[in-house]
Formats: sequence, C-alpha cells, structure tokens
Amino acid sequence: MKGIVITGIHTDVGKTRVAAVVSAGLGWAYWKPVQTGLPTDTERIQGWGLPTYPERYRLALPAAPLVAAQAEGISILWEEISALPPTEPLVIEGAGGLYVPLTPRHFLIDLFEQWRLPLLLVVRPYLGAMNHTWLSIIALRNRGLPLLGIVLNGTTGDSSEAYFKETFDVMGELPWEESLDPHRAFYESGLAETLPSRLEAHFGL
Repeated sequence: MKGIVITGIHTDVGKTRVAAVVSAGLGWAYWKPVQTGLPTDTERIQGWGLPTYPERYRLALPAAPLVAAQAEGISILWEEISALPPTEPLVIEGAGGLYVPLTPRHFLIDLFEQWRLPLLLVVRPYLGAMNHTWLSIIALRNRGLPLLGIVLNGTTGDSSEAYFKETFDVMGELPWEESLDPHRAFYESGLAETLPSRLEAHFGL
C-alpha cells in the first residue's frame, strides 16, 4: 500500500489544510477514516476540487470518535476502520492527536502502527505546543513508526517559532491565512522540495 498519514500534535492544528496541500501536490486522493462534526473535512477537501475516498464513519458530534459514536449509540468496529481502501495512493488524515480513542481498546496511533505508512506531524505554534510536539515524537518513536518530518502550520512570526525550526525536522511551513490555494501552497511551503524525495526513499522508488 502506498500512502502517507497526516497526524497532529493536537486538535485544530491544521491537519486538513496540510492534507489538502499534500493531496494537491502529489495528486493523491484524500481519505479520513472517521469524520466527527459537520461539515466534514472530506467536504472541505472536495471544496478545493481534490479527489476523496468515502469515510467509514460519519458522526455528527464534534468529539473524539469513541465519544461521538457512543452519542449515536453505535460502535466503531476495529476490523472495519483498520482495513485500508482498495485504492492507492492515499493521503490519510487522522482525528485529533495520536492518543484519541477510536474504541474502548484502540487509539489512532494503533491504526498507524498497523498500517506502517510514513507520517507527517502537523504542528501549530501555540502555548504548550513544544511539549505536545515532543510527546508526539516520543510516542511515534516508541512504536517504531516512520516519521518523515514536521509541517509547521499557522506561522505568524512569533519568536517561539524559531525553536521549532532549530529543534525539529521541519519539512514545510504554512503561514496563517484563511484563503488557501493548495496547489500553490505545496511549492510555497517547501514541501515540493522535501516530500517527494523522502517518500521515494521510504518506498524504495
């Protein structure tokens, strides 16, 4: 299976924006296995004119998938959500952070561990982001998961951003702006220069 996972250090860090940029730049379809809250991120991606694959679960409550499913009286089945779609390559977006619960026994990181696909970690500079970034990287390392690098999303020029650039492997940077042309942003962010070669190295192309 050829694909890339877009995960984040927290909720609302810009995973969907980054997923749109990666999907547009690589020409790969977007997939989010479980959607919580309306409108869905898949609909946002479609609004940019990008190809998508249908989610397995669409839940109305904007909460962790386990909580949103319980609110509707349903259970998320591990066998169903962990099965990759019969199409590739894919840009796969997680929900929230790595330890967001999917079922009473499974977290998002358990999905990523089963798939073993390369990951991009989305970071938005905010108070507490340094701690969340380190915890996320340590969690990925403990599972032996292939982290390609970090995308710094929502940069404003704040002095704390220098720490991320000096400390972590920042592959791309997106400024904070409401409007986004994902095709243009792929090049302006720097991802066009860093991402294809790292994917080629990972997949042995």
